[in-house]
Amino acid sequence: MERFVALDSFRGLLAVAVVLFHTYVAQAASENPLIANAYLFVEFFFVLSGFVLMHTYETRLRSPNDYRDFAIGRSARILPLHLAMLALYVLLETGRLLAERLGITFNDPAFSGATGPEQFLPNLLLLQSWLGEAITGSFNYPSWSISIEYYLYLVFGLLVLKGQGHHRQWFLVIALLAFLQLLFPVLPLKTEIFRGLSCFFGGACTYRLYVWIKTRQPEQFGGTLLEVACLIAATAVMTSDLPVAKKGVLASLVFCFTILTFAFERGLISSVLHHGVFVRLGVLSYSIYLGHAAVIFVFKSAVIVLGKLLHQDFTVVAPSHDVPVPFMIRYIATGSPLLDNLLVLLELATVLALACLTHRYIEIPGMALGKRLVRQRRTPPLCEGKIQPQP
Repeated sequence: MERFVALDSFRGLLAVAVVLFHTYVAQAASENPLIANAYLFVEFFFVLSGFVLMHTYETRLRSPNDYRDFAIGRSARILPLHLAMLALYVLLETGRLLAERLGITFNDPAFSGATGPEQFLPNLLLLQSWLGEAITGSFNYPSWSISIEYYLYLVFGLLVLKGQGHHRQWFLVIALLAFLQLLFPVLPLKTEIFRGLSCFFGGACTYRLYVWIKTRQPEQFGGTLLEVACLIAATAVMTSDLPVAKKGVLASLVFCFTILTFAFERGLISSVLHHGVFVRLGVLSYSIYLGHAAVIFVFKSAVIVLGKLLHQDFTVVAPSHDVPVPFMIRYIATGSPLLDNLLVLLELATVLALACLTHRYIEIPGMALGKRLVRQRRTPPLCEGKIQPQP
């Protein structure tokens, strides 16, 4: 099956951009207009997921058994790392609780607000982005998008299975209606739901456009100039002063076209993205994305503790660059641009090191378990008293 190497590399690079978005180090180079809008790269992830799932599974979901295998495979891909990071976050909150008992205080008390006990079950079940009473960015906050994506996988599979050949039309309708909801809100549901619906099913529709072009005149689409134009357009939209909703929708459409362009891999940038370091980032992208918040938590907590010990505050409270409503957040501020940038590099290196470990010891075994479960379900039991012929 065709593999979109350049798109996988993109996923890794943008996961790194999201890490930089969340570092919040005052005088670091990461505090620039593009990274300040890197929350929009989650839209890219949604679009790419819809594109890749359409490519991989559209022709493979023909029976309830196929759907069961699909659900097992997707669950084995998503859940082990999610559960491990949730457990790690609980452990970190426990450490913060112990520090508070030693007289070291942080922004909020341990196990309160976004890490309150009532937020644990929604996070455990990946429902934090769906339930109105749950805090979307609670515990391991990047998992909010995994909460959306996991259940979109299941909906996708059902629509392909039960759509009686009309699933493509359904995907287009869902994407268009979700985009309209983002622009003109009517339903009293979380915005994140419609960010996922619009982009995921928009990505599925983009894949069908890719197939249509590829079966006709693929040599006339793509190339270096179009790849560069896509990157310029994406940067321009992300750094624009458009209202949040319009910027998000426009960025999503630009991402659809960008993914369509790079899927053909006919330009110089695509060739560069085939190089080893970028491919490796793509492999690690899920671990980078889900693991980085814990690393940032540790670094920021360590800076606060160090400040307490030295009787000097190395942090400053300022408006975040998050959306839709910026909130006050504690930035690390050493007072030195050099130290701030070195700290960001150290955080990023730690995130990558952790990602290597979690990919090797959690992601890969999880995927292997999923494959074993599918094989066991497909393998007929040995009949008692009979010897099965060898294949």
